[in-house]
Amino acid sequence: MKEFLKKYKSSIIKTIIVIAILVGIAVGVYFILRACGFTKAEDYIALKNKFGDSVVFWLIVGLLEIVQVIFVPLTNQIITVPVAMVFNDELWKVWLTAWISIWLATLILYWIGRVGGPKLLKWILNDKEQVEKCTNFLNRGWIFYPIGMILPLPDDVITTLAGTAKMNFFFVAICSFFTRALDTAFSVFLYGYAVKHPWLWIVIILGTIGLFVLTFFLWKHDQKKRKALEQETK
Repeated sequence: MKEFLKKYKSSIIKTIIVIAILVGIAVGVYFILRACGFTKAEDYIALKNKFGDSVVFWLIVGLLEIVQVIFVPLTNQIITVPVAMVFNDELWKVWLTAWISIWLATLILYWIGRVGGPKLLKWILNDKEQVEKCTNFLNRGWIFYPIGMILPLPDDVITTLAGTAKMNFFFVAICSFFTRALDTAFSVFLYGYAVKHPWLWIVIILGTIGLFVLTFFLWKHDQKKRKALEQETK
């Protein structure tokens, strides 16, 4: 243990610094949103009274969703749920706005990871070989990316890591498009709409099951491909 700490002391310290900075930014942005009046149902009632059910109102909500996803990458419910509580009779607007804006924010996070991730890894690890090993390890998890996006995990962080690993952009874009539809639907419709329309829960459940089944077959295909490559190299 002492040898491990001695060997990776610099990397551990740098990792702690990075985490502390990211947590500081997340907490800071959250309290800024809270101070500006964008985290409670009452805040959106006031915003609705000011702008009405207009394009401007939904653009503001969409921009807030993007800001929250990028800077507070832990939950999409800070903005989504309060708006859903206000627009309980028109939740399809909340869902559509949350879905598209959070998906766009996901793509931005991917490119943040792709451009800045390898540089950050190089600074932390200070070893080109270790950076390549770490990147390759992350890239091998591409099959499980869709599931990671719907499980109760920090999926925004997962997308940033996907960018760092340089996973195929179109794969990430398509997967996140559909998984964002599922998780935002869950967040929005959980607050009342599914009571009126139970078939929505059937769609969400079937979509989730389908995602797991697809991941299983992709995993089996990947394992078969790897075995074939191993036999060719022998």
